[in-house]
Amino acid sequence: MDLVRDTTSPYPMMLPTSTQFANYLTELEIRPDDVIVVYDTFEIGLHSSPRVAWTCRHFGHNAVHVLDNFSRYVQEGFPVSAGNLSIPSSFAPRVDYPEQKPLGLDVISFEELRDSIMSHDLEQKYQIIDARPSDRFSGSNDGSGASLPSGHMPSAINVPFSSILGSDKTLLPPTDLKAVFTKAGVKENIPTVLTCNSGVTAAALDLALSTSGLQIKPRLYDGSWSEWAKRAGDHGMIVTD
Repeated sequence: MDLVRDTTSPYPMMLPTSTQFANYLTELEIRPDDVIVVYDTFEIGLHSSPRVAWTCRHFGHNAVHVLDNFSRYVQEGFPVSAGNLSIPSSFAPRVDYPEQKPLGLDVISFEELRDSIMSHDLEQKYQIIDARPSDRFSGSNDGSGASLPSGHMPSAINVPFSSILGSDKTLLPPTDLKAVFTKAGVKENIPTVLTCNSGVTAAALDLALSTSGLQIKPRLYDGSWSEWAKRAGDHGMIVTD
């Protein structure tokens, strides 16, 4: 994830170009018909892997799945291996992964989100769900020692990333996820924007929403708070509770 991103952007985890993505999958010898399973390291649980899976789908590789916590997989006795990958002699030769231009229907730009807020029709167009910790969202954490101020976008709903995970750092069951979103005020059948600090845990919200069974088709704000806090302050669009 750190390697396949827009390194020219001032914001940390912006999407790569379609060429960058295709070139990296070519280096990994991943083919368009391969099934990809992504997971985080043993110690982390579930965190960044949903962002990797979301990126794959964004660029048209839909056969991708998130392993919900690698440590649990190991603890339950499923097979693991170490060392270099052994590639069977019958394995098909390397081919260039085809570049696919994304439609962009799953992302929203700063400009589009800003304009919706400034025109005062945000609530008719979108609901915003923010995955950051509650103290950063509310503004009660004043950001001391941090490079960005705390607060949130107008009308945003806070569903902290930690609230969608169990004690074992796996996603909550679907019924529990639905309850978390419903309690926070998330509504179905409304265009939805997902945001966080840098676009990573917002993708975990995307996974949680699809797992919950709620009828929501979200768009991810790629720049998230890293961009918003630097660009929206001049427009008075940073809110504290």
